[in-house]
Amino acid sequence: MARPSRGAGGLAGCIVVLLASILFCRPASAARDLPGNGQGVSRIATGRLIVKLRPDVVSVMDSDANGLRFAGQVGLTNAAVYSILDGTDVHEKAKQVSQLPAVEFAEPDYLVRVDWQPDDTLVKTQWHLDTIHSQNAWNTSTGSREVKVCHIDSGIEVNHPDLHRRMLKGWNLVPEVQEFDEEPPAPTSEAYGNVDDTYGHGTHTAGIIAAVGNNQLGVAGVAMNVRLLVCRFIWDDGFGSISDALECLRLCREEGAMVSTSSWGGVPHSMAIDAALAEAKQAGMLFVVASGNQGTDLDARPSFPASSQHDNVIVVGSSSRTDEMSTFSNYGKGTVHLLAPGEGILSTTYNSWYGPMDGTSMACPMVAASAALLHSAALGQGTVLTYTQIKRLLLSTVNAVPCGKAATLTGGRLNIGTAMQALSLMLQDQGGPALPGVALTAADEAALRKTVGLSVWGQELLLPSSVSLTTAKPPAGPTSAAAQLPGTAGPPPAPRPASPRQDSSSSGTSSGIISGGSGSSTVVHPEVQAAAYSALDAQEEVAAPAPAKLSDGRRLLRLSLPSG
Repeated sequence: MARPSRGAGGLAGCIVVLLASILFCRPASAARDLPGNGQGVSRIATGRLIVKLRPDVVSVMDSDANGLRFAGQVGLTNAAVYSILDGTDVHEKAKQVSQLPAVEFAEPDYLVRVDWQPDDTLVKTQWHLDTIHSQNAWNTSTGSREVKVCHIDSGIEVNHPDLHRRMLKGWNLVPEVQEFDEEPPAPTSEAYGNVDDTYGHGTHTAGIIAAVGNNQLGVAGVAMNVRLLVCRFIWDDGFGSISDALECLRLCREEGAMVSTSSWGGVPHSMAIDAALAEAKQAGMLFVVASGNQGTDLDARPSFPASSQHDNVIVVGSSSRTDEMSTFSNYGKGTVHLLAPGEGILSTTYNSWYGPMDGTSMACPMVAASAALLHSAALGQGTVLTYTQIKRLLLSTVNAVPCGKAATLTGGRLNIGTAMQALSLMLQDQGGPALPGVALTAADEAALRKTVGLSVWGQELLLPSSVSLTTAKPPAGPTSAAAQLPGTAGPPPAPRPASPRQDSSSSGTSSGIISGGSGSSTVVHPEVQAAAYSALDAQEEVAAPAPAKLSDGRRLLRLSLPSG
């Protein structure tokens, strides 16, 4: 397929071009077979660079300038992919190009890997649904068609009976013949919209999020009624390029995705990933990513995108049936936010079957689906939550688990049932009614407010129940500043009413909790809040009721994977 021609003009060695319709190059087959899947070895697309120009430059380097040729867009503002023409080593060429005055950064086009481990053992129940108390959340919402979840993976089996009509829109960036120099489908072609999964990983992760529920067939997704924006970029060897992944993120962002799930990673620090996550943050998107499966401490050996410090990121490790951290899961007390079930997770597989898989790849979409449930419940009450609110709700309501404090920021495992209850209280504090399906006794409510308030992630979400908003007096003297949240680049933002899009600012300090409705607000200072929680220490904590069981009608029909 012919490439667009380039003409002279503008800056020396540069021309102004539109970046929206250029097609991509593809890495050589040999590059995809390099040895080393370990944390210390990163695969790259042979002979290819990602180059981002400075904000005041609206051009790309002219064809064949500096030993490079324009190859395609990358999904970042003012950035593109270039092929290396002069045989220079990729890393050396990146250093050379980075010195050019117009260049903000240049780096290899890394290949990321999916994070799962094959398991031939059949699992006859979706044990994770009880563990994360999804049934409690389903009393309020099973997901909304208005909530879009960005699914960046190997595609899905579009004709799977349990994924029927769950895809809202899709894009395919994988060429039909997966070899170097083969172009991906053109945006105007029928193949561009064909996201049919030929690898299997994406079909499984999609089912964890949105498999149809209450249809007397197969499995149920955690957020069974949300809609998926599916972008296929993982090839059949289990790898995909950063440039394609970021293009997927851009496509989803422009379609209004509120949550993104990314069960892949394993590259060193990438400025391209950081820049893309910053743009996702500006759009108000929560980026949920798997920690990886190398059993590595990410605090000591960072791996991206999991090690990004953007505050719109949640990093998910894997836990077992017994709430132990999975032996394969990457961890990090300053990097991984929480654990979620990731062993023997039953979901949809291609060829319209069902089967279990292991990996942080399975834990990641569980958290993304939980975020989508919270969005759905709030939208049902006319409220649009920010990514900060969603993140805090999920992280302040985890269940403490063995080894959690040593391995994660929160020390806990996902509990969407409790997060939904906390959302109900938050909306009530803002002057709204309780969420449908949430009925807490006074003791349960007081215990939940205490639990959330004592978490660094929840200190500004809920009001302590023993504080009277009409009589609370601020203490004399200066108020204390809010502490910086662990795993973020700055202190927590001051709470604010929900808005249609997330405020991009996340810096500043807060002198207390702000709550109120109908145009009024009340400030509860930290000293008053601390005194209230001290008083709650003497109250008896009431255990949460056991979650309801899955309906007998939701039977598992075909539960097998090929052995081998």
